[in-house]
Amino acid sequence: MTKTKARDEAGALPIRLGWQMAFVTVMTFAVCWLRLFVFPHTPFVLWGDAPGFATKGVRVLGGELPYRDFFEFLTPGTDLVYALVFRGLGVSLWGIHLVMATLAALAALWMTWCAARLVRGWYVLLPAALLMGFVLGYSLDPTHHWFSTVALMGAVWILFSGLSLGRVAGAGAFCGLAASFTQTKGAAAVIALVAYFIWIAVREEDETGQWWRRGLVLCGSALAVFAAINGPFIVSAGLERWAWNVIVFPVRYFGSISANNWTGAPAQFAQTTGRLKWICFPFQYLVTPLSYVWFFARLRRSKAAPEEPWNQLMLVALVGIAMLAAVAPALSIRRISTVSPPAMLLLTWLLSRHGKAWTAIALGAVSTVPVLVAIAGIQLRQEQILDLPVGRVAIPPRADYYDIYRWMAENTKPGEWYFGLPPLTLSLGLRNPTPVEGLSPGEYTRPEQVTAIVQGIEDTKAPVIVLMPQMYLPNYRDNLPDHLQPFRDDLYLRYRKTKSFAGGYEVWERVDK
Repeated sequence: MTKTKARDEAGALPIRLGWQMAFVTVMTFAVCWLRLFVFPHTPFVLWGDAPGFATKGVRVLGGELPYRDFFEFLTPGTDLVYALVFRGLGVSLWGIHLVMATLAALAALWMTWCAARLVRGWYVLLPAALLMGFVLGYSLDPTHHWFSTVALMGAVWILFSGLSLGRVAGAGAFCGLAASFTQTKGAAAVIALVAYFIWIAVREEDETGQWWRRGLVLCGSALAVFAAINGPFIVSAGLERWAWNVIVFPVRYFGSISANNWTGAPAQFAQTTGRLKWICFPFQYLVTPLSYVWFFARLRRSKAAPEEPWNQLMLVALVGIAMLAAVAPALSIRRISTVSPPAMLLLTWLLSRHGKAWTAIALGAVSTVPVLVAIAGIQLRQEQILDLPVGRVAIPPRADYYDIYRWMAENTKPGEWYFGLPPLTLSLGLRNPTPVEGLSPGEYTRPEQVTAIVQGIEDTKAPVIVLMPQMYLPNYRDNLPDHLQPFRDDLYLRYRKTKSFAGGYEVWERVDK
């Protein structure tokens, strides 16, 4: 082989990889766009967790701060991102969808970049194909989970090519950033990376103590970034209130409702409509954890295959397991999907070593089925269109919230005080006079929060409240504690239920304005 030919072949991989990375990035962005918008640019209304974070971003723009002025049990990174997005683009739903498409595209880019260093051929494209099909099927909700996952992808990326102290400091910065979106996930990743440093030291028989130097640099860098982002909010609210919000509440009360504990996943599956759930749910709940089991079973025979990139594979595995462990107590389909990219990488590598090329092609082809079906269903059906204060929006024809959006758009004005169903606040340009986005029976809504809700409603004489029965009525079936009686007393005294809509939505209008 001539030197010129060798150089051409050596340069072919970066060129080909560049095209592959560009292709999957654009395709992932386009897939998200076509699932989040009626072509070309009419956004669907949001009905998930993202509206709550986006609404808090609007409150930050208005001068309010988390912990001091409104309740937040997470670190404030997501609220701050939405505040920046809205400051630059204006308050809109399409801005939120743009964030989701960008996060997904970054995840696809990272997965392809890592895959090119672990596998060859068609396998390089498989992780991104699995992301577009199985992973994003039920997780197009741009919350703190996606933000923290993408940040930890940065930590893995920077350590993939070496463990110099500079790289370790960079990875620590990404961990501190991740912890500023999801505190548990960032902390779990720091522990995982320290374990990785120890594993490297044992594997390479390093007796110089380099692992603990790396660990100190990692932790120091993570703490510095975390303090820079969170410090101003801790100071403004006070350490005690901040600690109650982000440590005490998640530990003691977050899991008190079924959606936030292990019982939530079966209920979510039962409530989800459509045939695609029979593909995406089993794939995520089976393949994600089993990929790690299969990898560690294969690791036991690592000495027989010294040519494999075991260091990089272990890095992906440990960070992936840390992310999975952080969300395991409340493993909804959205949460497990957002932490599954490392598992998809390991699955691809395992298939490349124990399967045939057609296996990857077949699995990639099957993963496109949910994408094509979802896009075709969205773009070919007749959507319900509404003009709201945030712009023109689309509502799926089978959704049960079209009528409540239309009624609220006709009977409220942007800037009015309102309390109740959280998704309505942002879309209708309303203002929440309380420190809490919503309320629920049980321990999740604390007695002091109920007092603050009633006080805020009475101070502003909010003209409209929109509720669902399960939000405020006692839950005798599950024998949950009830702290909501002061709210009900005020509701029954000063408001009258004037409208009821399909889906259980109730409009309560104030009678003593």
